[in-house]
Amino acid sequence: MSQLTVRRALAGAAAGAALVMSGATGTAHAGTSNFYVSLQTNSNVRTAPTTSSTLVLNTGSTVARYYMDGLCYVRGQYVRIGTYGTDVWYHGHVVDGRMAEPTRHHVYVWGGNVNVGDDPAGRPC
Repeated sequence: MSQLTVRRALAGAAAGAALVMSGATGTAHAGTSNFYVSLQTNSNVRTAPTTSSTLVLNTGSTVARYYMDGLCYVRGQYVRIGTYGTDVWYHGHVVDGRMAEPTRHHVYVWGGNVNVGDDPAGRPC
């Protein structure tokens, strides 16, 4: 095998690993129609983009158990936790990765609890 062939193979493997890693972090990009991302532990899933709306589910302490099939984002109640604050809330469906609980449809999760990188991600509702 020539050095050029080996370099190309290594570059392809590195690019593939980078693609897998970016998918694993749950990054959503502007312009995409849907995104599938993990939720932070102890996140509240609600019926509307405000902390006073009905609590549908708390994700608990198990890391990467719940995921959001995100449809879009809205501007709702501004929430600040620690040094991070945003008024972005994601709308979509929350799925239990263990399949122990039913999917919660058409719910909202505050942007600070959705692993998308920078808010907002995806498209506006």
